[in-house]
Amino acid sequence: MKRLLALTFFTCISAYAQEAPLPETEQSAIEYKSVSEALAALRAKPGTEVSKQGNWIIAIEQDMNVIWSFAPEGHPAYPALVRRAIISHDGRISVKMNVKCQASKSACDSLVREFIQLNEEMRASFQSKENK
Repeated sequence: MKRLLALTFFTCISAYAQEAPLPETEQSAIEYKSVSEALAALRAKPGTEVSKQGNWIIAIEQDMNVIWSFAPEGHPAYPALVRRAIISHDGRISVKMNVKCQASKSACDSLVREFIQLNEEMRASFQSKENK
């Protein structure tokens, strides 16, 4: 049975959390009821750039520093989306991530773990650019 997850994470997840099943939360910055609803709304939203990178659909809300990533058909976590807000505070960059995943718990957890790693790489890249 498909599960609906709304996961909120910052990039500072402990090693333990990477091995254990990830916790779920009902609170999310994703206001859409489904992945397809989110994609349709973002495509219609003025100022949002929607493109394809590989098989993934990416929507960028420049004015809010938000990147939406939509898993492609065939991905184990499909249908799923990852919303990442880039936050700068006191000279530090962090990424607040929310996930809506309508696949199995294990597939959704794997997706979250992949994006935690990507978030850390993105944060480090932004941080190094700011320090130059």
